[in-house]
Amino acid sequence: MMSKPLIFILSMSCLVGMVSPGNGAQRRIGTELVDGQDVTVITSERLTFDYGKNYAVFEENVVVTDPGMQLIADKLAVWFNETGDAKLIKAEGDVHITQEDKAATAGQATYDVVNGKIVLVQNPRLQRGHHYLEGTTITYWRD
Repeated sequence: MMSKPLIFILSMSCLVGMVSPGNGAQRRIGTELVDGQDVTVITSERLTFDYGKNYAVFEENVVVTDPGMQLIADKLAVWFNETGDAKLIKAEGDVHITQEDKAATAGQATYDVVNGKIVLVQNPRLQRGHHYLEGTTITYWRD
């Protein structure tokens, strides 16, 4: 579902990207628009990236801004497929997800990007308006 490019921005404004624009490419990182496409922007204090294992770990003050949602966590791990697209994302530690009129909190959230499935565990709570849901595991689909 998410075939948008990921852009990594560290708090020191260093850009480590997975986008390589061609001639005449459009880059407006602040508005999440690269080459005319919406992108997902991840900011954190520290980034560890293992190109051999297609794996990245973001730590401290992690903020993920996506055109359809925002996620805040202490730590975020992203696994990529062979073409560089995110396939699995795991957020840990004081996770907050905001999407349209919904807000969720949990100790851990796992997002299966291909299927759009988000699983919240460790005291998860999902709220929409004045209604809320709590349990041991909450599963919902992004779309």
